[in-house]
Amino acid sequence: MIVPSQRVEEERLSFYMREEYYPILIGEVLQDRYQVVAKLGYGTSSTVWLSHDLREQRYLVLKVHINTLKHNQELKVHQHLAGINTEHPGREYVRRFEDSFKLKGPNSEHDVFIMIPLGISLRTLQEMQKDNVFQQSLVVTALDQVILGLSFLHEADVIHTDNLLVAITDDSVLFIVEENEIHKPSARKQIGDIIIYARIGREHHGIAMPVPYRAPEVILNMTWGTLVDAWSIGLLAWDLLERGNLFRVYDYESEEQNDAHHLAAMTTLLGPPPPEFLKRSTKTCRYWNELGQWHGPVPLPLERKVESLAGTLAGEDKEMLLNFIQFVLCWLPEQRLTTLQAYFHPWWRGKGS
Repeated sequence: MIVPSQRVEEERLSFYMREEYYPILIGEVLQDRYQVVAKLGYGTSSTVWLSHDLREQRYLVLKVHINTLKHNQELKVHQHLAGINTEHPGREYVRRFEDSFKLKGPNSEHDVFIMIPLGISLRTLQEMQKDNVFQQSLVVTALDQVILGLSFLHEADVIHTDNLLVAITDDSVLFIVEENEIHKPSARKQIGDIIIYARIGREHHGIAMPVPYRAPEVILNMTWGTLVDAWSIGLLAWDLLERGNLFRVYDYESEEQNDAHHLAAMTTLLGPPPPEFLKRSTKTCRYWNELGQWHGPVPLPLERKVESLAGTLAGEDKEMLLNFIQFVLCWLPEQRLTTLQAYFHPWWRGKGS
């Protein structure tokens, strides 16, 4: 048992409020059907639990949201996708709801999503590889499915901007999770009666995407659309294959300073942004003059080019990867490959495509 004074799990989040989270208990049965067997994770707006469906005798995931969400965008997106009738091949690579319901908590109601269990994130799986680098064949296969899934979402007017999880092909691993929780219970702490276990549309504004993967138009508060996902796919392909990231979090204390370093790194890597891009936001004058010359609050990093940073692949494989990166990491979103164009790029489909 963990001492009450020690912060654990979601308690460590900077905006954590205990009364917003549902105090779920392992062993609890919700809706007379879903028995909670283990905690899988947490975030700023939810906790995630493995459950046993007592009616159909299968494992399902319960995503229990905080009670202060006024507009549950994730729910709207899933409802929107459920109403789309299409045979798009990418649909099977997009996670779907099995069901959802309202859960009455001690303070208010919580949205609960029921979903098929998935595995670890690509990022976590990468950390298990030698030198944190995947083999090219695995990356191409994984991103092949990602691009098809994104193509379906974009056709449905949905932009992804979020995490990617690996499918589970053998449910026996979930049985092991349940058995471990029974015989070797998770660390936990108790405070009173509470036990804590160790978007839709073509155009958007505002912050989205994990920080290192943010496209320049997002950082600069421009209107952004589906082509932010093309930027992300390029960075993801690079990060899975190469030992060093192209961009990262530069300042954990100041978002303003981090944005400046991030844009400076983009400028060094891609060259100055074109005038057309600079005209799309009043914020650009903080970083560049009208000719695209940098005058931001932080210095430009040492000059480096993508070609000199690519060290894992060689020969034609390296050339094809660099060509793909060149066509998705562009200042102007409309110059980037669409997901369908990316799917048929020679790096995926082979030299003769």
